[in-house]
Amino acid sequence: MELITKRIHTNQTKCRSDIQLTLEDDINVPDTKPDIDHIIKVQGEVQIQETTPETDRVLVRGQLLFSLLYLSTADFRPIHTMQGQIPFEESINMEDASTERDVHCHFDLEDCQAGLINSRKISIRSILSLHCCQDENEDLEIGVRIVSDEAARAEMEDISTPEGLHQQYQTMTLTNLAMQSKDIFRIKEETSLPKGKPNCESLLYYEMTPQGLATRLTDDGIRISGDLTVFVLYAPEDDERTLEFYETELPFDGLVSCPGCNEDMVADIAVIPGKKLLEFRPDEDGEVRVIDLEMTLHLDMKFYQEESFEYLKDAYSTKCELQLHHKEACTRHLRVKNQSNLRIADRIKIEPDREGILQICNASGQIQIDDQSITEDGILLEGVLEVEILYVSEDDARPLNVQKGSIPFEHTIEVRNIQPTDSYELQTEINNINVIMLDREEIEVKAVLNLSVLVFTGCGGNIVTSFDETPIDLERFQEMPGLIGYIVKSGDSLWSIAKTFHTTIDSIHELNHLERDEIHPGDKLLLLKQTEGIL
Repeated sequence: MELITKRIHTNQTKCRSDIQLTLEDDINVPDTKPDIDHIIKVQGEVQIQETTPETDRVLVRGQLLFSLLYLSTADFRPIHTMQGQIPFEESINMEDASTERDVHCHFDLEDCQAGLINSRKISIRSILSLHCCQDENEDLEIGVRIVSDEAARAEMEDISTPEGLHQQYQTMTLTNLAMQSKDIFRIKEETSLPKGKPNCESLLYYEMTPQGLATRLTDDGIRISGDLTVFVLYAPEDDERTLEFYETELPFDGLVSCPGCNEDMVADIAVIPGKKLLEFRPDEDGEVRVIDLEMTLHLDMKFYQEESFEYLKDAYSTKCELQLHHKEACTRHLRVKNQSNLRIADRIKIEPDREGILQICNASGQIQIDDQSITEDGILLEGVLEVEILYVSEDDARPLNVQKGSIPFEHTIEVRNIQPTDSYELQTEINNINVIMLDREEIEVKAVLNLSVLVFTGCGGNIVTSFDETPIDLERFQEMPGLIGYIVKSGDSLWSIAKTFHTTIDSIHELNHLERDEIHPGDKLLLLKQTEGIL
């Protein structure tokens, strides 16, 4: 007899490490830029350029890119901008990490601030959280059935069970990591200034943010859609005006090729904004009104597929001795994929020493999760939405200003029957932010947050990996009584009794006139030893 096996591919987190870095540097103002009198706003973004796994550690290289919006009295146009970068290289301790597998690195830029040292020098300080993990893949050979030698040689399962062999099966339901890949989705669009806006003389500052991201699996691909929120601050050609801004949303939709995936899979796709570029160019009439923009989205993709099958739990034979060799298999089952929207709102007052609001330009935000825990109802999240509102002020000497605010929230992502031992992967995204000017001192902020989670529960079993087949010990077999009375004990089953006393479940049914497999402690059974093929 031979064991037929089924190969499954398992994926577990082997090791992980979370650290927080402080990136800071003093930056000189370029000679081509005027002096800084007042910093209005700083925008920071992180680019991870390389992650190199080493033994028990990982080396992460990247850079912090910043764009500074500031006020200057040394030029007839008061608003200016400057860009710069701070490179970083960090060796992160990660026990059990190896050089043989890739390391996945995600990050959160929790804070980015700029301070004025003097009119020609600034200090940039940011807090960066890095989350690194390395997965471990394992191919398990799970015994599913014992067949005859003839069936094994013919590479087919025997229709009939080999004589004297009895097998017990159990169902295993698991979620396999079917495939994993990385790719880049490129957004390339163009738009034009509306008729009421003057032509552009020079670009001062811009922001591009993808919102409302949606992904849908297709055969051999992923469809990605959403809106690109674009904010542009520019100097107009009109000499009477020193500042102009324009904000719009551009829908995008595209397909990323991913051979092998299909609609029946469950996708876990982390979308990380990458490089972005915005430029003005002349239209057909030679007027600088067309905006060309590009943005890359880095995709870290995992595709899971659920599978259910019967595997061999136990076996014995009345014709020979079988010694089964077991191994504990640790796999995962996707309990649920849940996506929920959280609506939050609050009012933000302008600080007393700030100029009043004349007009709101744009608003940006960042989600910070301060605490997360598994409860009876699901996953409890506590955090804040950090909001930054750029507005035109009533003071002509300082035409632009920024007001910051924090909106706390608490939300439970409902997950039925979640267990404290379950693991989950959380992704957060700002779906949209809407701000309304109530008066010169107060702003109402409304936002929709996207919270999605994949919850995995541990599963598996004591699988059969091989067996030894030996002849029955005839001396010991002959010493066993042919008919025995037995009183059922706690934990007994018909299977365990039949296996121990060299009989079959059918024989126990027939001899004791049982209609079901159900037995209880204290029940009395007659057991008849099976002798076919031995004596």
